[in-house]
Amino acid sequence: MENKTSKYFKYAIGEIILVVIGILIALQINNWNEKRKTNDTINGIYTIIKSDLEADVKTIDWLLTIEKKQDSLFKRVINKEMTYDDYVNCSPCTSILGGFPDIRLNTRGLKLLEENSAFLNSNQDSLSFSVIDFYAYFNTEIDVALQEVAKDFYENYFYFKKMPWYEDFKNKKFNKELTIYVLTSIDYRNRIISFYDIYYNGYLWYLRQYKEEALVLIEAIKTKIK
Repeated sequence: MENKTSKYFKYAIGEIILVVIGILIALQINNWNEKRKTNDTINGIYTIIKSDLEADVKTIDWLLTIEKKQDSLFKRVINKEMTYDDYVNCSPCTSILGGFPDIRLNTRGLKLLEENSAFLNSNQDSLSFSVIDFYAYFNTEIDVALQEVAKDFYENYFYFKKMPWYEDFKNKKFNKELTIYVLTSIDYRNRIISFYDIYYNGYLWYLRQYKEEALVLIEAIKTKIK
């Protein structure tokens, strides 16, 4: 009886050990699955942020390229290098204050990041802080700079709207009176100087900085989601 009891006891202990091992394995598998799901969620968010940043960089490059020609024209006006014949041969040159292109930065990934910030913080994801700080700074600065550009543009717009040559100015057509104004007016040159400073040295400067830091973030995200 003692031998049978001993055998049953050893058997029971063995069964308990097997059950415990099974539970531990199940818990480990569950932890692996949860960790995989967590990584998939984090990587998914960063993949969208990376896509947003790459699209922004491409758009900024496009804008900087088309503004390069205008930049030289603004400088020629500021430096008093334009002649009457220059304006005759380039009707649109009298209308460089007639508008400005702006862009809208992508924020799909940022919104997802903000919605899941608690989740990312609980997983001690330091990159999320860098991304949020990046967007917090540039979204604010770029928006403020763009508002300043718009304000300056509309001040010029309402002033030019009162002029007899406004229709030709708007349609970028040659107008002798308009040409004499842009060639000789101190007021016009001051408006050019003001707009150039706000647009090229303000708005576009922040976009260049955005691009540079976005490229750094893209590389950091690539490393993160490998």
